[in-house]
Amino acid sequence: MKRYIITSAQACAKPLKTFWEGLQNYAKFNDAEIIVLPMHGISAKEDYDRVRHEFDDYIVEGKFRFNSNLCIEQFHVQPQNIDPATSQKRFAQRTTSLIFASPKQRLVPVTHSNKKFPKFLITTGAVTVPNYATEKHHNAERRRRGSIAKRDHEYGAIIVEIENDKEFRMRNIVADTTGKFVDLGTLYDGYRCREAKLEAMVLGDWHSGQTEPTIKKITLDMVKELKPKRLILHDFFDGHSVSHHTERKPVREKLLHQYDKGYHVLSRELKGCLNDLKQLSRRVKDGKIYIIWSNHHDFLPRYLEEVRFRLDMTNYRAAIKILNHIAAKDYNDGVKFGIGLCGKIPNNVKFLKEDQDLKVRGYQLASHGHKNGGFYGYSSINQKEQSLGKSISGHCHSAQKLRQTFSVGTCLPTNMFYMRGQPSAWTHSHALLWETGTVQLIHIFNGKWKIGNGR
Repeated sequence: MKRYIITSAQACAKPLKTFWEGLQNYAKFNDAEIIVLPMHGISAKEDYDRVRHEFDDYIVEGKFRFNSNLCIEQFHVQPQNIDPATSQKRFAQRTTSLIFASPKQRLVPVTHSNKKFPKFLITTGAVTVPNYATEKHHNAERRRRGSIAKRDHEYGAIIVEIENDKEFRMRNIVADTTGKFVDLGTLYDGYRCREAKLEAMVLGDWHSGQTEPTIKKITLDMVKELKPKRLILHDFFDGHSVSHHTERKPVREKLLHQYDKGYHVLSRELKGCLNDLKQLSRRVKDGKIYIIWSNHHDFLPRYLEEVRFRLDMTNYRAAIKILNHIAAKDYNDGVKFGIGLCGKIPNNVKFLKEDQDLKVRGYQLASHGHKNGGFYGYSSINQKEQSLGKSISGHCHSAQKLRQTFSVGTCLPTNMFYMRGQPSAWTHSHALLWETGTVQLIHIFNGKWKIGNGR
């Protein structure tokens, strides 16, 4: 196994001292190799040969292949570009997942197969302080671009763990403005390090009863190991027993993927939700579990409001009880009340209502992502940024990062029956929000979320 830390440096820009020392400290303790990718400076005149001498022993120019599925590519993206991934997706589709230099961290899943995991476009973040045209002697357009670029500048790096010629693990690290950063529970502050507190862990959409067993086991182990103060669950209730989607496909979906598998019984699904909550509650211990109102949670009140239970004797009794409750109490309480019919919900579990916020370190954690600016459906990361801003949301089932807007993946199998034949960007990814106010996206590939124990 080989571990790398990949960051970038602008020409004529000095390193952020604490961050650069922290990367060297990390490399020492974790037996990792540092790679620094050069970038232009304030303009194209400040070319790669003017990157500071501190980085001479770490510079990699041009292409560098880690294994058959991941390599470094040099697209010569200008540091001022607002979205460094613009126009590069097709190159990942044709080759491998690609890492390239940018002072912004960007993660873009790239579909390329009807059944395989997506490839990725990955940008690094920078180890150097901002170097942009922001002075009065620069022309107005350059000042405008420079001013935006300075605000978007991120101190960061990508950690890559290579297991063999095909398998790799990756995760981002982001430093705060002082240069401190966290990786998997260890905070690096220059040459010092200590244990870090995990403010929140946002899981990929859970979908109880449909959760992929291996992903469920790994996720439960992650929660136990990382000890989050808050555990955030999206699409916790799947709603397969009352799904309106199956009504339109009575044979292909309702018969084959609902009735034949016993997924048509609401009480069974609700009991499974309770069992999952108990497992998660035991592992989070003193932490709090927040269940976010999501589009799949809306399946149950929709089933009741459309009175579809009138011809569904299997679920009739449970439906009547839940309908009476939401009519008398609260529309948002249908899933919570239904699960409560099966037994006591753990005390550290809180169901958030549709209009509630949950903000931690400035990040909105209470929006699932299916309603953004009047758009209802699979909104893009750009739409999420416009509507939610600094946030970690779900719904799209694919890990993405655009500035301070993050999307997590899913815990479902990637070959769900309703996705067959459709190029998929789904990933098994969770987000970690650390005490520094920075976020890591953690991906589970082939049954692993990291290689080795780290420090």
